[in-house]
Amino acid sequence: MKNLISLKRISMMLGVAALTLGAATLTPARHLKKVYGSDHREAPTVDQMPEGDITDVYSFVDPNDSTKVDFIMNVNPFATAAEASSYSFSPDFLYQFKIDNTGDAREDLVIQVVFDQPGTGQTASIYGPAAPTTTGARNTLLTSAPTATGTFNTTFGSASGVQAFVGLRDDPFVFDFAQFTRILNNQQDLFRAVGNFRGRPVRADGTSGVDIFAGFNVTSIVVSVPKSMVRGSTSMINVWATVSQRVPTRHGANVYQQFERQGQQAFSTIFIPSGAPRDAENFEIPEHDVANYSSLIPDALTTTDNDGSGNTIAGRAALLTGEGVTSLPNGAPLLLPATFANTDKNLLREALLPDVQRLDLDLPSGTLAIGQFGLQNGRMVDYNTIDVPLQLLRQLADVQFPSGIPGGGALGTRVALNCTAFPACQDRRVLVVLQGTQFIKPDSTLTNYADEGNDYPLPTTFPYLAAPHPLPGNANTIDYPPQQ
Repeated sequence: MKNLISLKRISMMLGVAALTLGAATLTPARHLKKVYGSDHREAPTVDQMPEGDITDVYSFVDPNDSTKVDFIMNVNPFATAAEASSYSFSPDFLYQFKIDNTGDAREDLVIQVVFDQPGTGQTASIYGPAAPTTTGARNTLLTSAPTATGTFNTTFGSASGVQAFVGLRDDPFVFDFAQFTRILNNQQDLFRAVGNFRGRPVRADGTSGVDIFAGFNVTSIVVSVPKSMVRGSTSMINVWATVSQRVPTRHGANVYQQFERQGQQAFSTIFIPSGAPRDAENFEIPEHDVANYSSLIPDALTTTDNDGSGNTIAGRAALLTGEGVTSLPNGAPLLLPATFANTDKNLLREALLPDVQRLDLDLPSGTLAIGQFGLQNGRMVDYNTIDVPLQLLRQLADVQFPSGIPGGGALGTRVALNCTAFPACQDRRVLVVLQGTQFIKPDSTLTNYADEGNDYPLPTTFPYLAAPHPLPGNANTIDYPPQQ
């Protein structure tokens, strides 16, 4: 898939910074013990129902057929290869891709998936895309005949052009979440050791990070449909996924109550405190997001001085360069030029809310359009969902540093990180983003932002997710990455 990041488009890139900004800004320390990478095991309710725990959602124009659009939902986080036969989907759950093609954050179309029995012998029925009988957090199964049916671990389709896969796949998410947690807990300081800062040492291959999701599987629902089935009056659609549980009714109807949702990657994990607030967000609907969560999204740095101390985007670039973290081996190069222009402190709120993926059906497959109308254009499986935000965040997040450093002025009404004890930082999440990368890939490929470096090569054909990990000891076994 093409990576269209360029200087010409760099003015569109602010929205991506929000992905990890909340991790460095908004989650109080008392909530950190129950934070997981992406949306793996991120809330109390879904922790108890792994078959409905959405790990990641993807939406993108099909790279092999520009007339189609693909949707992916992964559940069952941290599925171990040794127990592969124990992972499937729940016959009591309704899995849905919801599509808004009018821009009001309310679903106009749904793709519904249900299963007939527990276990890997189950059959999936795909309904839609079609207008839902009801919208919101409580839904009913479409009354039309299934669009397609097929069994677990198979690809199947219909004469209408709908193609689907349900089954076990490799988890494509990549993140050194273990080191992330150590930094937050003051057990380490950076992803890679620099001077007196504690961090992982550099290996001989030019890496130092550890992908903690390597070696794990997920169960995946992949559906490809003609664009004409989901297009509205414009080429823009909003996409999110939900899982709902069957609820008893007097009339025995197929009624389901939502308990899990995901739009843009890691939104709830990063911005919503753990515990009950996470459940509440999962039970909610996108059209309420602006009212519910705007207060949790911080301001963005601008080109004008925020506090009289030179606290600008240019000032931050100079500070990072002076600290020596803008070149290898100590950190990633700056992604934004010091002259990057922004005058909107609310830009991050606008990019993140409502929590949906914004996909332009008319942009060629692989066009990232980073920050143009959300975090990125839809979400592609091979898109680096962590390193790019880290690199943008360190240049754009307002931080209150000690007096004499850009950002060291009066706090006033600023929404800023507390790092007045720099370089120790009271809010250690400043250190999470300081280097701008996890160093999972070799240093020589650090600027290849479109490639996450998945543990298995990603296929170029449907269903676009790598085959599941085999039984340990079999050919192509990938052991859990060694810790350092």
